Amino acid sequence: MAITGERRLDPGLFAVVDCETTGLHPGRHHRIIELAIVSLGEDWEPNDVWCTLLRPERDLGPTGIHGIRGRDVRDAPTFDAVLGDVLDRLAGRVVVAHNARFDSGFLEHELSRVGMNVSPLPTLCTMQLAGKLRLTGGQSRLGDCCSALGVTAAAGHTAQGDALACAGLLAECIRASAPRSVEEALTGQPLSRENWPRSDSRAPCRARDESEVDAQEPSFLAGLVHGIDVRPGADALRVAPYLDVLDRAIEDRLLDSTEQEELAATAANLGLTADRVRKLHSDYVATLVALARRDGVMTDRERADLLLVGDALGIADVNDLLDRPMGGADPETERSELTGRSVCFTGALTCHHEGALVTREIAQELAETAGMIVAARVTKKLDILVVADPDSLSGKAKKAREYGVRIVAETAFWSMIGVEVA
Repeated sequence: MAITGERRLDPGLFAVVDCETTGLHPGRHHRIIELAIVSLGEDWEPNDVWCTLLRPERDLGPTGIHGIRGRDVRDAPTFDAVLGDVLDRLAGRVVVAHNARFDSGFLEHELSRVGMNVSPLPTLCTMQLAGKLRLTGGQSRLGDCCSALGVTAAAGHTAQGDALACAGLLAECIRASAPRSVEEALTGQPLSRENWPRSDSRAPCRARDESEVDAQEPSFLAGLVHGIDVRPGADALRVAPYLDVLDRAIEDRLLDSTEQEELAATAANLGLTADRVRKLHSDYVATLVALARRDGVMTDRERADLLLVGDALGIADVNDLLDRPMGGADPETERSELTGRSVCFTGALTCHHEGALVTREIAQELAETAGMIVAARVTKKLDILVVADPDSLSGKAKKAREYGVRIVAETAFWSMIGVEVA
């Protein structure tokens, strides 16, 4: 069943979904606690918005993140009680979500629990689509993608707000691309409505009562996570979903053994190697530390939080990162650490240093001042390739990926060698 006609896409064949959940992985008995499904009209505007809290019949998980309390779901329907409403809205449609692997995985699990084996659901991931179309400058978070394309997005971690933002993002992607590009980004094809299961189970929705939600200051780590910019590199389309789940895991300042196991399961499902995950974790923690140090103050609690995350992610040198002098990295320390390391640059650089655009000549001079050896080309012995665009398709970037050379985004590289840029 094709989703395109001769020259157009049919919005009626897409259902935009977002889930708030008790945890990271349905295989660990986590459940959906809020579900939103948005149907689209001919102009790609929402024409039906269905959303309800769900009683998961287990603990609610990171309440400080999703803001859902026990009192909110006490009288909420269970998933099987609204099964008919869910099936009606998914019938014959492609499930659209930002990090579709996450949301579709939970939907498939919930449907399987009530005897509806429709796995795998056909999906279209707006995180992958926006990246594939190169529309968001390498950004992958929903809020960042929406901001890049001028889409209005509500505060995060409400199913309805995120589903509406995702619908807006989809519309912008559709307008910027050919139907064939969207069809190529699909995973699977929808069953016809005639072959789709039905159910008579229906129940009133239970909406959030925003007036009952306690206002909370975001945790120190949650603030850092929202500001972090870890560029996933060459395999961005495969890595971005993992970084999204990692954000969810760390936002509540806790990363227990169960969440670590869930992250490992996510990496395995995405086909990420242990070496790739270690590099992602290393870059992630280094960026968290750099963000925490920007104000020149590091409290004992902040330090403990960062050490906790570093330990949970297997990063051994967090203390070294934290112990560097405040107010900017010490040049002598940085030079001693990087002396003899080789670096190569590719692409047009975009950062500014001391009020001037960093040209290739300035970049080479700054790297040499930090004790590094600037290489003109990529070889198997190269230590670091610096890229302005993490998704670069340059010849140097392709060789670096073939050789397993570490690829570092420009902004992260200047932080590594203690150079202040804007």
